[in-house]
Amino acid sequence: MQLLNPTLALVFLPFTLASQVTTLSTRADSDCTSTRIFLAKGNNEPYPGRQGKLVNSICSGLSSCSYEDILFYNPVESVYCDSVFEGTANGINQIIAYNKRCPDTSLVISGYSQGAHIVGDILGGGGGTFFQGCVQGANEPLDVNSAAAKKISAVLIWASTRHTASQPYNVFSGADSQGLFPRPEFQLAALTQWTSVLHDYCVSTDPICAGGDVGATHLNYFDLYSDVAAEWVKTSR
Repeated sequence: MQLLNPTLALVFLPFTLASQVTTLSTRADSDCTSTRIFLAKGNNEPYPGRQGKLVNSICSGLSSCSYEDILFYNPVESVYCDSVFEGTANGINQIIAYNKRCPDTSLVISGYSQGAHIVGDILGGGGGTFFQGCVQGANEPLDVNSAAAKKISAVLIWASTRHTASQPYNVFSGADSQGLFPRPEFQLAALTQWTSVLHDYCVSTDPICAGGDVGATHLNYFDLYSDVAAEWVKTSR
């Protein structure tokens, strides 16, 4: 994926450094647990990416907790829109399938950077024109009244390309800032239905979600905020 300017390149290129990424064992086929976390990774990250630290923080102290990766292909050379469209479709299908298999499990959904775009599209619907003029097809969001939706206890959107200023679920210092591709009103209306279980995390110096100029801000959310976010998730269960 060719990026728009040197600041964005500095943000995305470090995703190639596997040494920065927490490794977990994928548990897509595990037995039912009381809490199930679905992760959508950032651009060019191996599964589960930086959010592995968040999973460890959420599951710490819980007697029954597991996670699975939302599956999609997004190496640096992939077409951004195709990756998001694939991840959104797979994410909806994976969440519904797990809920059918384990209807009593509390569901947590988290996405980072490109994965945050995906999680937002799962809940609010998607589509539009993005990096290099690529066009992403529209999708319908997960039905907020569906059986799976009713078991979603927490949704975490981190450093999203589609962060939109002044939404009721925004948190951190970038709450009133615009990301690279703010959402249209009809998608925001759909997302607002999830406000009680949704946090959209953005720091004001982040180039991706807030138009900031500190690339490191985009990369260190889970080093700094995993425990804080995990406490919120646990109180939402």
